[in-house]
Order: sequence, then C-alpha cells, then structure tokens
Amino acid sequence: MTLMTIADPVAAKAALRMFVRDRRKQLALEHPDAGRRVVEVARAPLSARFPHPVGQVAALYLGRGSEIDTHPLTDWLVGQGWTLALPSVEGDDGHMVFRRWAPGQPLARDEIGLSAPDLSSPAVEPDLVVVPLLAFDREGRRLGQGGGYYDRALEALRSRRAVFALGLAYAGQETHGLPVEDHDQRLDAILTESEYIAVQKD
Repeated sequence: MTLMTIADPVAAKAALRMFVRDRRKQLALEHPDAGRRVVEVARAPLSARFPHPVGQVAALYLGRGSEIDTHPLTDWLVGQGWTLALPSVEGDDGHMVFRRWAPGQPLARDEIGLSAPDLSSPAVEPDLVVVPLLAFDREGRRLGQGGGYYDRALEALRSRRAVFALGLAYAGQETHGLPVEDHDQRLDAILTESEYIAVQKD
C-alpha cells in the first residue's frame, strides 16, 4: 500500500489512520491464527538477538480488537525465561512506564483506560519493547494511534540505555511513504505472521 503525498505530516497521518484501521480489521479476519504464527517466525531471530534472556525484561501489550493476539508470544517469552512487563500511562502528563507483570496477575485501568498492572507493581526498564502499530515500513517507521506514548517512552529509555523496539503487525500493514515527524522513534525490527524484518539503520 502506498500513501498519496500530503505535505503536512500531521494531516497525512490523520488521513492514513482512517484507512489502515479498516485494513487491519480485514487482516484480522483473514489471519485469525496470526498470534501463533508470529511466534514461529520470531523463534530464530529473537533467540539469536537475545541468546540469554533470563533476567532480561520484555515489555509487551495486551492485544485488543483487531490487533494480533499477543498471548502466544507472551507464553513463549515466559518459557524462554524473560521477565515480563506491561505499559501503563500515568500521571497528569500521561507518560508511559513499564510495570512488571506475569500472566494471571490482576490488572487495573491506567489513565487512558487500558489494562495495566497495579501501581504497586514495580516499574522496570525493558530490554525489549514489543510495540503495537497501525502501519509500518521497512525503514522502521511506524504509524501509531496518535497519542505519542510509545515515542516518548522509547525516547526516554534510549537516552539512558539500549532498548530493542520490535513492531508487531500483520504483513498487510506494510505501507510505503509513511509521513514522519521529528519526534517519531524508529523500530529496530518488525515481526509479522510471515516475516521478521530487521531494520538497517544509518
């Protein structure tokens, strides 16, 4: 899919979101087993990138709506020895933190109404962040929902330590000519139900 050129990246993103949300709903119907398939695709490259994950932290999200089901990936990461975390949007400024979590632990609602660990769960700094998206390209650009939470969180993390940002998407969400703003954080790789795409950065 190729985006028609719109000079203003903010307007271009808004126009694109309306289209790709509908596209993702169709892809979810076409690929109901995508959650299981991404694990098969991820095994070799993630094991090579993180050969000794015990003690390392993977931050995921709980897929909802037309997003890929993240439960199979969660189960596989637990089996590999990862410590897990979920995002939580908090405070008056709506910043995103990652709080330790294990499957089965109770969840609360964060500031934007998403399921997140209780505030008593410790905040952690992940080594791997699995990032949701509406569209991506092979240069690591990502179109999100528009809140900027992940971009700000990744920017803050990257100012302090190395972190690997992995976009999770259906292959059909690949989009050429994505509009870019200065604050956008690039992905290090994209994982789909059919391919692992390592981003080559300058």
